[in-house]
Amino acid sequence: MIDTITNGSFIPEEYVWEYIRMSVYKHIPILVFVNVPNVKFVNCAISVVTQISQEKLRSGSLSAEEWTLLDQEMLKFYDAPLYINDIEVKSIEDCKSSVNSDLILKEKIKYVFFDSLSENIDKSELIKWGEDIGASVYFTKLTLG
Repeated sequence: MIDTITNGSFIPEEYVWEYIRMSVYKHIPILVFVNVPNVKFVNCAISVVTQISQEKLRSGSLSAEEWTLLDQEMLKFYDAPLYINDIEVKSIEDCKSSVNSDLILKEKIKYVFFDSLSENIDKSELIKWGEDIGASVYFTKLTLG
């Protein structure tokens, strides 16, 4: 799927969610820089992984089967090598200073996603940083419906 897309490309939101699922189910280490509070992204990711609507998750009005599913899927979610960073990325220095280099070395991050970057950011520096850590870099615009 995404492996056929050129490193540094803009990708649709659906691809990011597919890789969130792959992190949860296949333990592929990914790093996501989001421009929303971490909690908002995580809630959306839980909804995507469990396929339970965000509205139901927020209200807690789940059926017994949905509670069981949520419990089972959350165990997988907790073990996933999914790293979410909600800093505003203005430069490559922001990325480097906000991500622990030990994490990158230990986890061997495979994919890095950047959400909604400003037009004045040099994306080539971010792509180079990704290559330096052995990861492919992609840009996207998340709606977090």
